[in-house]
Amino acid sequence: MQRKPTIGLLTPFLGGNYLGEVINEIQKAVHKSGARLIAIRTAGKRFNCPISLDHVDGWIILNKAVSDDYIQQLSGKWKKPFITIAKDITSLVVNGQMVVCDNEGGIKEAMNHLYAHGHLEIGFVGNLGLDDMKRRFEGYKQGLEQLGLSFHEEFVIDPGDHSVLGGRSAAQNIADAGFPFKAAVVCTDMTAFGMLERLTELGCRLPDDFALIGFDNTDTARTSNPRMSSIDQHIPQAATLVVELLLGQMKYPVKGVERHVIDCTLVRRSSCGCINQHNESALKNELLSDYETDIKRMTQLNVHYEFNKFILNYNIDRVQDLSWVLAPHFQWASQGQWLALDQLRPQAKVRISEWYHFQRGLDLIDTSAAEEPEVIDISSFPLFEKSDGTGPGEDSEMTYVIPYRTAADNWSVLAFGTTMASTLEHMNDYMSIVHYLDLIANTLDRQALIAEVSEQSFQYRQIAEQLEIVSRTSNDGIWELDLQSGAVAWNQRFYDLLLCTEASRFEALLHTDDLPQYQAALGTHLETGKAFMLDARLRKQSGQYVWAAISGEAVRDMDGIALRMVGSVRDITERKQAEDKMRYLAYHDTLTGLTNRRRFYEEIALAAAVYEQSFAVIVMDLDHFKKINDSFGHQMGDRLLQLVADGLKALVRQHDHIARFGGDEFVILYRYDELEEVDAFARSISHHLSTLLLGEGVNLTITMSAGISLFPIDGADPDTLIKKADIAMYKVKQSGKNDYEIFSPLMIEQTMWRINTENELKEAIAKEQFALHYQPQIDLATGELYGVEALLRWYSPDRGIVSPLTFISLAEETGLIIPIGEWVISEACRQSVKWRDKGYQPFKISVNISGRQLKQPGFVGMVRQIMEQTGMDPHYLCFEITESTVIDDLDTTIAMFKELAEYGIQMSMDDFGTGYSSLSVLRKLPLNMLKIDKSFISEITCEHQDIDIVKAIISISNSLNLKIIAEGVEQAEQQALLKELGCHCVQGYYISKPLAAEQFELLSFNAMQHEGLHTSFTAQ
Repeated sequence: MQRKPTIGLLTPFLGGNYLGEVINEIQKAVHKSGARLIAIRTAGKRFNCPISLDHVDGWIILNKAVSDDYIQQLSGKWKKPFITIAKDITSLVVNGQMVVCDNEGGIKEAMNHLYAHGHLEIGFVGNLGLDDMKRRFEGYKQGLEQLGLSFHEEFVIDPGDHSVLGGRSAAQNIADAGFPFKAAVVCTDMTAFGMLERLTELGCRLPDDFALIGFDNTDTARTSNPRMSSIDQHIPQAATLVVELLLGQMKYPVKGVERHVIDCTLVRRSSCGCINQHNESALKNELLSDYETDIKRMTQLNVHYEFNKFILNYNIDRVQDLSWVLAPHFQWASQGQWLALDQLRPQAKVRISEWYHFQRGLDLIDTSAAEEPEVIDISSFPLFEKSDGTGPGEDSEMTYVIPYRTAADNWSVLAFGTTMASTLEHMNDYMSIVHYLDLIANTLDRQALIAEVSEQSFQYRQIAEQLEIVSRTSNDGIWELDLQSGAVAWNQRFYDLLLCTEASRFEALLHTDDLPQYQAALGTHLETGKAFMLDARLRKQSGQYVWAAISGEAVRDMDGIALRMVGSVRDITERKQAEDKMRYLAYHDTLTGLTNRRRFYEEIALAAAVYEQSFAVIVMDLDHFKKINDSFGHQMGDRLLQLVADGLKALVRQHDHIARFGGDEFVILYRYDELEEVDAFARSISHHLSTLLLGEGVNLTITMSAGISLFPIDGADPDTLIKKADIAMYKVKQSGKNDYEIFSPLMIEQTMWRINTENELKEAIAKEQFALHYQPQIDLATGELYGVEALLRWYSPDRGIVSPLTFISLAEETGLIIPIGEWVISEACRQSVKWRDKGYQPFKISVNISGRQLKQPGFVGMVRQIMEQTGMDPHYLCFEITESTVIDDLDTTIAMFKELAEYGIQMSMDDFGTGYSSLSVLRKLPLNMLKIDKSFISEITCEHQDIDIVKAIISISNSLNLKIIAEGVEQAEQQALLKELGCHCVQGYYISKPLAAEQFELLSFNAMQHEGLHTSFTAQ
């Protein structure tokens, strides 16, 4: 039988959003060509060995799988045809081919499209560390030139990687800079998705506030919300071309470097501003199809979990013992143990320790025989046939090779073979397969380390103890301190970290400020066994310091006496720098260097807590600043703000504080003993501003309007003091500006507002200007609609749609909440009955009840009357009441709740966790459910404290047999975590915003009537 041509694939990783798709398409193309494929994962160590060199007729090199030196040896020394994907080799002296997508053209098409949408300021976001990204950046600059747009350095954002995290970082940078551009071309879909995610969290609407176009056209782009426009680089076409060109190269070698370009196509979706209804319909069908495969994926996840548990507690003696997980995907597996140390030697040897055929259930090599195991050159690994000509045959059409390290820093190799038919059949399970291979390789790696250590002398037994401890601390630099002799030992990684040639004790390396912390932590650990961990600065050979996470554990004798300390160090300099930068950005204004609102609030709170000295809060605006910006440009405006900030810094004393809240608004905390000092300081600010010189021929007199509030006379908290200073400042503005005023209670215009608002509310009641919006509540167990919350809206002819947060407190104080609340109950019941009469399945409708309503005489009778008049079934009505209302008049509330419960109405405690309810109170109330306040949900995915609180609330509700609803769910991660924690229902903007009844019917009722309202539907 004629030997099939064999193609080798060198890839950094076997999986991933981009690499996985490329490899899958190469597999299809190789299968169609009739060749066989050997895919070698090169990540984990600098790849420098000729694995499979004798088998492979030609190589495909994907991205940065190998170094340029290796490529040059492949062409010059080993004379192998090769072709690269997404790797520029034009600078190399080699004979080969390269296939790249038209990066420049794709980016320019995207820029032309954004320009057509009216965007004149277009940014570029991408990691410039890869060849493709550099070409895309060139396309960006060319696109600007063709469109006649200027290049701005600040419009280029390099997030440092291609991931979602990089995109989130880029979005935050853009927001922190004040959105210098409102549209961007983004180098990868994953980066674009991270930007989309973070911008949405910051309140941006895409594409209205910010438009973007990604690159790669992955499933992420197809399923994001909004749908992401993206450049399709036609990976299937590229893979087919690569295989065809390489097969041609095997017959007719090329001279020099041939470059082949794949055209790119812009796929237009919503994120750029386009709307494609046809695609949306097709997408829904695809999403439904995806949902139908979820059960299978969950089964796969269960298998993954069981395999993870198994592999972590199992020593692999033979790969065949893993047949239960490998047999569905592979025909055979082989393991070769490295015997040579030298680099780049074709004669390097591996010992075949196993070659097992899963389907035949037999060893292809009899490793139990008396003869030595078969030894072959690494260039001949893996074996495809034995010396007698027998072997797996067609079962080797697709082979995966994974090198892994041993203790001596040599490599060993694993190979897994299967048929192309099986590969294509299990294409949807590709990431599962990669997961298994990596886990097996890592487990064998770990076993090899432990086995080699256990065979050595007492010194190596000590290393085994080190590894055991380090496995619980760190995988970086390893250190050992003999507590008896003081001798110190390091591993090579520690030497590399400090660039030292001799090991030293920490006392000689630590920064003097960190030494006491180290000594205290070490002493406590030796005395009590408390964990020894600290972050400290270590001095390098050059005298510079590097931040390191230091951890360790004492090795003790049978009597518990500490003999040695063994531990690890990890370079955390970048993390510390990032923390410092984040800390600075969190509290400072980037333009002026002054602190921001958040930090200033903390300063006021700290000053107020002392109560030893009075202080003034001065809020000031620059008069006519907008005119300066409009007349002289934003750069001159920024220059003015910087000059003002510098001047204020010179005027204040050491214990005073300045902040910029945004725009031209500055705020000062000024400590004083006599009130005259405040007047004098305010005058000094005004005088200083009048002397400012902007330069560049601009001659302006700068004035300010300032308002001043005094602590403790005007208040003791930041909001009150700043609010009253604002009131005083606006009085100055109304009086002609260029002055300052100290707050006086006479300035408060709240009374007039209250009078006007109260009159408008009375008119709104009379003219029926109110309406209800309905927000769905989803049952997490079934994904179906559980109920809705009725939320009040005021359609004011003068103010527009008014949120209840604006007027409810005033309505309660004036008693207007009584008629408003009665209307809300009646309207909610009427709408519920209307939906029921239309034939929809009934569901619970929740109404918020205030404390003032509960105290209303005849409240229960009024509710019953509404039930009878509307025909509402009370079992589908739920009253929500806050904890503070319950506590306010507990006995009355309990009695009224019981009466309502007897009538069939459900009772819910709203905003649970923010008040002062005790378990005894909860037991007395006839409650049906608790609603977890959204303040605990907003940070639940990143704040352990919030998770613990939510767990506690769920535990309490379960013990009291209450249903739990979490409100304020705005992210998929929050919903998934709540489901995992055992929460019953959720509501929030991730599910749906509150909708008018007509909108609610159009969006949701068809699904409710026939299939139930699923989160995958309403979250759009």
